[in-house]
Amino acid sequence: MTENELRSKVCETAESWLGCRESDGSHRPIIDCYNSIRPLPRGYRMRYEDPWCAAFVSAVGKRAGLEEILFPECACEPMIALYRKAGRFEEQDFAVPKPGDVIFYDWEDSGLGDCRGASDHVGLVLSVSGNLLKIIEGNKSDAVGLRDVNIDARFIRGYGQPDYLKLADDYERPAVQEPETEKREAARTKSREAAIRLPVLRRGDAGETVRAAQLLLIGRGFRCGPWGADGEFGPATYGALYQFQRARKLTVDGVLGPESWKALMGV
Repeated sequence: MTENELRSKVCETAESWLGCRESDGSHRPIIDCYNSIRPLPRGYRMRYEDPWCAAFVSAVGKRAGLEEILFPECACEPMIALYRKAGRFEEQDFAVPKPGDVIFYDWEDSGLGDCRGASDHVGLVLSVSGNLLKIIEGNKSDAVGLRDVNIDARFIRGYGQPDYLKLADDYERPAVQEPETEKREAARTKSREAAIRLPVLRRGDAGETVRAAQLLLIGRGFRCGPWGADGEFGPATYGALYQFQRARKLTVDGVLGPESWKALMGV
């Protein structure tokens, strides 16, 4: 399966439990699924009356066969610790998640600066549409339910970013390349030189070169916010570039220099 297909599989698995609730006991298969995880996180066997938002996310990973990347836990802070240890936790306010990412909340966040408090609740991102996130959560009013959240909501603590690419069939593997002709090599060299000559872009810049960079980012699957390629290097574009650099294992600084230009242009 491709990366996007794996993300869809997680979302569909989560939605298959939509409407399960404590009042009629229909949430119990979720808890049972969590308790089947081996090794059981911290050796704790969940009870049916325990808070189960984190267990829901973990059970989705188990049922989808992706617990290797959807780290199982029965509490929010230990789950954050697992993503942080793997270098897969994003807590910057400008972050733009993808379907299948894990969203953590801190309901008591003051809204002043980046949220750094303890997480109270967790769910899974189902879709991103403009400035709106659709989330599915376990233990939402004692049931599996949906929530619409603005992408800049103050109570978003951060995101766990499962490494779907690691398990995808389209994961980049070393391949035997056919010898390139002199013409192709000359074209690649010319593209590299062009990338090096392009201006360094930073947050606050604007113009057609910024728009060209946004189009490249969008074309590679990194959204630049609800306004798309508007020629403004704002927080959403900064976040898209930050995630692109991180995904390509470049210097992660949110600055579009020669290294990032070459990666964007595929040279």
